[in-house]
Amino acid sequence: MTTGTNRAFKYGNQPIRITTVQVVEELGGAATIKQVDSFLRRMYPHYRDNTRSNLVINTVNCNRSHWDCNKVARRTDDTNHRYHQYDRLFKRGNVFEVYQPSVHGVWELYQDQQGKWCYRKVKSEFEKAVDAASKLSSSERKEILKTESKTPELIVVTTRVYKRSPYVVAEVLLRANGKCQSCKRDAPFLKEDGTPFLEVHHIEWLSNGGDDSVENAIALCPNCHRQVHYGVLALVSINK
Repeated sequence: MTTGTNRAFKYGNQPIRITTVQVVEELGGAATIKQVDSFLRRMYPHYRDNTRSNLVINTVNCNRSHWDCNKVARRTDDTNHRYHQYDRLFKRGNVFEVYQPSVHGVWELYQDQQGKWCYRKVKSEFEKAVDAASKLSSSERKEILKTESKTPELIVVTTRVYKRSPYVVAEVLLRANGKCQSCKRDAPFLKEDGTPFLEVHHIEWLSNGGDDSVENAIALCPNCHRQVHYGVLALVSINK
């Protein structure tokens, strides 16, 4: 877990911030501060560093402008940037995950008008187009819509998906009994067949190595499901 160098380090043979990211990888790609801290204390009995800081400095969606390396404008998809090595983690609730642009999106560091260094998710081209359309007046949009084709352009997209177990989904929905297992509210509506509409989500994502199991799944209402993906909502396993 270490790399050779002539520089002397307090813990191992490399900066502790690098080791901290590697510990997250060792722990399956996702871990809390407490889990990482415990791992480091087992590795180095004399360990007394600030584990939270060593995680945050590498986390794309945290306020990390305390360090000069993160007071530089950049996007996390710029792999040639001299400070790209610091774009290694993503924070979801109280869990730090190994950052994956395809899963977590592209983020950027930028300086606002007051000179404060901030972070934000980079919008997709479609989101940018929606923003631009929203800035037009209603009459301007109506004029454009008059001439715009109502038949959407079809494009070919090649992707890979996980083949999920229908038995896991059926069992989790049965246990949920029509209620979101996060907010505990009733499903927002009934489907045509009369069953409650809930979405089954994997607590540890399949793309991160999570199991396609009842224990790793939870039934969510659409609001909570969107919050998990686009906001902050910590989930715990309840289907044991």
